Amino acid sequence: MRKKERQLITLGLVVLFAAIAWWAYNQYGADTGVLLNLDNQSNSTETYQLAISDLSASVDQSTGHVLVSFKLANEEHFNISSVEVLYALNVADPNNATFSALDVTSENGTYKAEIPASFGDTVYYKVKVVYDTGKELVTDVHTITVVDTTEPTLSSVSIDYNNTAATFSIDFNATDNDAIATYYVYYADLGTNSTIDNTTAFTPVNATVTPITLTNITEGNYYAFYFKVEDLSGNIATLYNETSPLILLANSSATWPQVYPESSS
Repeated sequence: MRKKERQLITLGLVVLFAAIAWWAYNQYGADTGVLLNLDNQSNSTETYQLAISDLSASVDQSTGHVLVSFKLANEEHFNISSVEVLYALNVADPNNATFSALDVTSENGTYKAEIPASFGDTVYYKVKVVYDTGKELVTDVHTITVVDTTEPTLSSVSIDYNNTAATFSIDFNATDNDAIATYYVYYADLGTNSTIDNTTAFTPVNATVTPITLTNITEGNYYAFYFKVEDLSGNIATLYNETSPLILLANSSATWPQVYPESSS
């Protein structure tokens, strides 16, 4: 093959590869970058796409924050200037909202950011990458609602009987990752019989603060109890129940938990 013919073929290949690179850039748009490497000796071409992959979000149940993670495919072939997570909370129109920027951390090829949300928030977020002197790669807007799925912890209750006032005062040892909304006491007057059956009717009493006071208590009668707490998201924890309640005799020494004197040696 003559030298001039080889030169024309090489020039044609250069024009062809440039056209392919232009088509790929416009085909993939803002979410993909393309890098064309042309080896003039071997006439080989490699095309790389810069892409955001494995984008996910989850709720930290201890704080209500949203944890975003993702990867960048082929980032080693591009000059990355910045990587950010942009977010907005509880906006009416996420496409016209003002987004705040968060820097990200990177570990073993995975980028992470923590959005300071709270339980009940609706979070809108997207990822923005600036590369190759001002080019931008931006994902669509994604959304996640911060839902509390963790039930409260109801460790114990304390009960004190006041025989003068004929009342039970009931306090709760309960915690929640967000906040407890309502405390419930279910109780039944068993009379002088300390057993229950399937006809036992429990009366519910609830309040937003504790202690809860039960009035009109008859001294000398037995009372059956079980308890619940409910957090702001509707998660519920229970202590005792209808079939296995706590039973306490209303008398001058009625308390729960009961503390017995130490035996003498």
